[in-house]
Amino acid sequence: MALKIPNGTKFGKLTVIGEGEKLTLPSGQTNRTMRCKCECGKLKDIRLLHLKRGKTQSCGCITKTMNGESYTNIGRLYRSIIYRTSENYREKHIYFQKGIKVCKEWLNSYDSFKKFCLENNYNKKLQIDRIDNSKGYSPDNCRFVTPKINCNNRDITFRVHYNGRRRSLQILLKELNYPNKYNTVRSRILRGWEVKEAIFKKPAKNYIGRFK
Repeated sequence: MALKIPNGTKFGKLTVIGEGEKLTLPSGQTNRTMRCKCECGKLKDIRLLHLKRGKTQSCGCITKTMNGESYTNIGRLYRSIIYRTSENYREKHIYFQKGIKVCKEWLNSYDSFKKFCLENNYNKKLQIDRIDNSKGYSPDNCRFVTPKINCNNRDITFRVHYNGRRRSLQILLKELNYPNKYNTVRSRILRGWEVKEAIFKKPAKNYIGRFK
């Protein structure tokens, strides 16, 4: 039985209004499509697979307004923040369900987003970071930082108190050259171990004689 996609379901700028015409590929395979209305007003049949994977976010008006830059580094970043804040992102509990959105200024203008990037020292080795994780992507709440800083600023980052500082456990273990594996240390702390003991105490040797 085909998966029912309720009318009104949103995928980026697209809203499903019904079933579309089946698309026949050159190989002869048929693909299911959904008839969608874009925020720009255009109706278009979009492959369901592309909608679910976040590959298609509009009728084409997004990429058309990107002046052929949809696959540049900034262009990919722009499309990624739109996708990750959509209802159909695979981890929507991190963004969509918390009300995290892309501001209208950026959503309606790639040029505005690109200008922000160029004026704020963007380079491909840096990552976009929301200063306040309770707010969305906007000029006053975003900056470009190293992956290390970005990791330490995430809501989902597991943090511990170590030597008087609250730290990302993953970054801390890397700096300490991984005395124990991340999952081992995290599991120990969740079971009530002291942080230093969890980090440095070696696991007991496993009894593996029966596997020899």
